Amino acid sequence: MNLSALLGLLMAFSVMIGAMVTSTDKAKIFLDAHAFVIVIGGTIAASLLSFSAKKLLALGKVFFKRTLGKNDDINVAVNEMVDLAKGYRENDNYLRDKHASLKTPFLKEAIGMLNEGAIDTDQMDKILNKRAHNMAHRHEEDAEIFKALAKFPPAFGLLGAVIGIISLMANMGGADAAQKMGPSFAIALVATMYGIAVANFIFLPLGENLAKANRMDQIIRQMVIDGFKLIRDKKHPIVVEESIKSYLLPSERGESANKKAA
Repeated sequence: MNLSALLGLLMAFSVMIGAMVTSTDKAKIFLDAHAFVIVIGGTIAASLLSFSAKKLLALGKVFFKRTLGKNDDINVAVNEMVDLAKGYRENDNYLRDKHASLKTPFLKEAIGMLNEGAIDTDQMDKILNKRAHNMAHRHEEDAEIFKALAKFPPAFGLLGAVIGIISLMANMGGADAAQKMGPSFAIALVATMYGIAVANFIFLPLGENLAKANRMDQIIRQMVIDGFKLIRDKKHPIVVEESIKSYLLPSERGESANKKAA
């Protein structure tokens, strides 16, 4: 589970709800069905006009994966490749035996391709590089879509506020207009609040989260490609480890597999 993303989402809503409850004795004023329909309904409508329904459903899966799922661990990938390098030098069947238990998806793909033995090494390298490039492009596109979606809620929030103000101005001629003005104006601004909250608590953070995760995924995939070539050529495990650890920060290198004497 991605605890940081889930915790951030919970904290965002907690802060918002806490601010509502403590700011006034009439907290119910923040619950307005018209504002909710305008902001959420308008955002959904604009999203469907901008992107396909299939793509939006896929983004829903991305949302749950990023908040509830677990990202690939670069140190797990390092440890797995060092283990494969050691085992493959001693046993030609080691890669086949370990394939099913690998936790790094891209490494598992590469080892599976090698085990099949139907593709030559040059073609294998081209396929892996193409897959890495295409996956990075897809993830980058998802991040950009989330950032694009963040434009819609504030715009519809402003639309809701404008509609509310127009309604307020149209009813100012009555005897009790002065008493109704304050509450009516507050309700008009609720839509703006909804729009700002949805954009800044959901879409923008998720877009940044996806962009950061994509950068890390690119590093892992490129590291796997380099390490896989060395494993395939049965290079010494220390050579494999030192090569792939170049992708880690100095402070992270001690967390990977420890070198053992050959």
